[in-house]
Amino acid sequence: MRKFLVALVILAVVLVVLDRAGLFIAQREIGSRVQSAYGLPARPGVSVQGFPFLTQVASGNYQQIDVSIKSASAGGVQLENIDATFTGVHAPLSLLFGQSGNGVTADNATGTALIPFSQVQRRLPAGIRISPDGSSDLHVSGTGGYGTVRGTAKLGVSSSGITVRPQRLSIAGISAQSLASRLTFTIPVGELPLHLTVTAVHVTQDGLVVDAAGHNVKFASA
Repeated sequence: MRKFLVALVILAVVLVVLDRAGLFIAQREIGSRVQSAYGLPARPGVSVQGFPFLTQVASGNYQQIDVSIKSASAGGVQLENIDATFTGVHAPLSLLFGQSGNGVTADNATGTALIPFSQVQRRLPAGIRISPDGSSDLHVSGTGGYGTVRGTAKLGVSSSGITVRPQRLSIAGISAQSLASRLTFTIPVGELPLHLTVTAVHVTQDGLVVDAAGHNVKFASA
């Protein structure tokens, strides 16, 4: 009986080691595929949730996969801290061995990304500056050929990206709505890497944080 128990413990340890080794290999492989699919400068962080892992491999269905990208470009806009969560993930067994296949797909996905203020600032006329004004607006100020400018800009989401529309503008205290057209523009980030569509935008001290979502997405190429 004692030998049987020892053998059982050894078998359990071996299975756990194999499970963790398979997990490590799969995470690296998914990360490499995402890096290749989106031309990223570095392999993103990938975390496959759920235990045991090998049973998910056998079925080709995974509970949840988290992907973290430090930096990427979308629509010519530099993004930072892209974090995405994919649920109902489907991947072929060949993925574990680095072979070609149908790629990695997910039933649902959510994510966030940071647009630094510098990406907004470079679209403004010279002398105009922005800063946070609550969680949904930007404070606009500066001095240029128009004089001293004050006002706010409201953010929104359209199919083309993040819209920036000035509100309550004034030059030295005089209404300056004629200037509004020069301060109205769209940041062309309608879709994030990993095929996530932007759904909302918030203002933080570090920049604009966008929320995104997707359904039936293919986020890693074969």
